[in-house]
Order: sequence, then C-alpha cells, then structure tokens
Amino acid sequence: MGKWLIALALFVAFAAGLAAGPARAQGIEVTAQDVANSFPDEIVFRLSVSSDADIQKVTVHYEILPDGVPAYGVPQFEPGPQAQVDFHLNANDGQLYLAPGAEILYHWEIEDAAGDKLSTEPATFVYQDTRYDWESASEGNVSVHWYGGGDAESYLRVARDTLDRMSALLGAEVDFPVKVWVYDSNDDMLAALPRRSEGQEIERRTAGVRVASDTVLMLADGGGDILRHELTHVVTSVAGEGPYGGLPAWLDEGTAMYAQSEPGEGFTSTLEGAVDRDRLLSVRSMTSPTGDPDKVTLFYGEAWSLVSFMVEEYGEEKFAQLYAVFKDGSTTDNALQQVYGFDQEGLEDAWRASLGLAPRQRATATPTPTATATPGLPSPSATPTQDNGSQAEDEGDDVPWATAAALGAAGFAFVAVSLGGGVFLARRLRRR
Repeated sequence: MGKWLIALALFVAFAAGLAAGPARAQGIEVTAQDVANSFPDEIVFRLSVSSDADIQKVTVHYEILPDGVPAYGVPQFEPGPQAQVDFHLNANDGQLYLAPGAEILYHWEIEDAAGDKLSTEPATFVYQDTRYDWESASEGNVSVHWYGGGDAESYLRVARDTLDRMSALLGAEVDFPVKVWVYDSNDDMLAALPRRSEGQEIERRTAGVRVASDTVLMLADGGGDILRHELTHVVTSVAGEGPYGGLPAWLDEGTAMYAQSEPGEGFTSTLEGAVDRDRLLSVRSMTSPTGDPDKVTLFYGEAWSLVSFMVEEYGEEKFAQLYAVFKDGSTTDNALQQVYGFDQEGLEDAWRASLGLAPRQRATATPTPTATATPGLPSPSATPTQDNGSQAEDEGDDVPWATAAALGAAGFAFVAVSLGGGVFLARRLRRR
C-alpha cells in the first residue's frame, strides 16, 4: 500500500495511544481533547486544559492530508487557570473545502501566564459524511464507499484498473490513498460538493467530480466512464502538475477522455461535424476550457482527438516524457518542443493533417513602427492578433484555470479545479 500509507498507519496508532491519557508540561495539563463533526458545515476542535497559572493563549495547528499546507487557528476563550476551548473550522464556506473522507492531522499549543508551554502530540481526525451508513471495499490504495444498493463493488474494479493503466501510461506513481464516494442521488451528493451560489446548485447535476487530489464523488448511476475520467485527473495531477502551474486544459481533459472506454456519441458527432466544416477550435485557444457553453462538447471532443493522435502517432513513451517535462515546470510550447520538436501550432498542423485538413491559416503580425515613449505616457505596443481561420479565438499559453463545465449533451458534468489554491485554500495544494 506504499511507504506513505504504512507510515501514516503507524503514526496514527502512536498518536492515538498518546491521546488516551492527559498531556502535561510544567504546570499545564490537558484533561480532554476531541473533534466534533457537523457535516457538511464545520468541524469543531475541543480542548479542556488547566494550569497553576492562567491559560493565556491556545492555538490549534492542522493540516489536511495528503497534500495540505500547515494552517492554524487561534480560538477565543476566557483566560484563567482552567479553560474550555472550541475552534470552529468551516468545512465548506467558499474559502476552505473539506472533501468527505478528508484526514486532518492536528495538535494544540498552550501557553500560560508563567511562561510554560505545552504542545500536544499529533492526532488525526477523519471528516465523514455522517448522514449515511457507508459500506466500503478496497484494493491496494484505492477504496470505494457506498450506502445504497446496486453493484457498487464493480466500481472498485474500474477504479483499480484505471489507476494502474493510466499510471503506467503517464509514468506516474499514485502513492497515497484514493477514495471514491458513491451517492444514490444528486440531492444526496449536493451537500458534499464544494458550495456555490443557490442558483448554481439548483441548476447543477454532477454525475462525477474529483473534489480533491485524492477524492472522487459520483452518482451510483454515473457509469464506469465517469469514474475512469475523474480518477485519471488524480493521475494527471501527480504526473504533470509542476511547481509553476497546471497542465493545459486540452492535455489534462484529453487524457481523462482517452481513459474512457469511449468518448461518447455526443463528442464524436460534434467533432466530426466540426471537421467536415473546418470549424475546429485552435489548440492554443484550448489552453483553458472554453467559456462558451455552445463549444463545451466540441472542446472535449477535440481534446480527446488530440491526445489520441499524440499517443497513437508518436507513442506512449513520448507522451509520458511530455508529462515529466511539465512536472519539471515547463511551459506548454517549451514542453512540446523538447519532446516532439514542435510547439502548439506545429501540433495542431500535424493533427489537422491526420484529419485530412490543411494547416490553419494564421495572421502575421504587422511590424509596428518604432516610436519613442513620451515621459508619463505608456509606450506603444503591437495589437494582439488572432487566427484568420473560420473561428476566431483568444490565444493564450499556460493560463491558470478553474471552471465547471456542464456537459448536457453527454448527460453528466465534469468539474475541473485549480489545485494551487483558490476555493480549496490549504486543502488544495498539490503534491510536489
């Protein structure tokens, strides 16, 4: 199950044994500590402590495993020789999101008026969706949890196969526990998803989504390809997300589409129609997901086609190399140049040729006359150009992104999130 998992198990057992009795240093004694779960709103860290001198300061330090950054909270309390301290941690407030099954490593630091200090031994708490009686099945480092009927254990076979197959393709090792939570209905799952506006909640039906680097939520009727897609995002994160940013959207989503048993009729038919009319999105414009709902299905169809072309035309070894170069911190064009010898335009031309299309016609920027900047005024600059193809799109490279794409044509939604921060705060720092 990996060195990380074994070490964690030993650490938890050790910490649990120490937590069984009171902690004491100089005149400070911890008489009780625990964590209360109020899913889906908050968890409450609780501490009872006494001292020969007044307790003046209490801090709780916590970290959300496997990849969170250390954080802390300073709860308010009435100073005195005895103190009851509660620290409320919002679990889904738009700033921090805790996924079901999140493991939280924490300890307390206490200081009294005499200058004595006590740091408790680390302990862990697992944040569970307590509304249902969950059953579980696991194999290796992947586990599937469900509470309703159906053949939920079949998802375990899909999960294990997907992690193994995509890890081999991308040359990656997922060395931490991965959890899949299967909900019976959309209404049941809504409370467990990252909180959004009321209007978005009413309109949204999500059949499957990776909500954390180690966690996927899905509906019982979502199907195996939903799970294959979302678990592949777990692998792409490990394989390719480097110190300076994430993967281009066409590569990340295309790889997840490639992991499916098939891309889906809605995607292939939309792609075929765009090829027939030469109305394809440019590769560079797909660095970030499209903001146009009418182009979402085409975006995913193209991403699948691009990745399929790269793997089948140039081989799996080069594809794994591309991910490794991204992991080292390369930009998209530099990574493609290093591995394949062309940039995004070169990739697009080769891919279009495989589809029977000519290279995209691109505008050449008109040289801007040299001008001397006037003090206090901005210097002149060239106006950005766009492709002169049948569709004009904004061209960008290596743009950080976070989006929710509702794919109505396919009957499900993928929610892609930035793992560098944002709505997930400490929880969302990826493994590096």
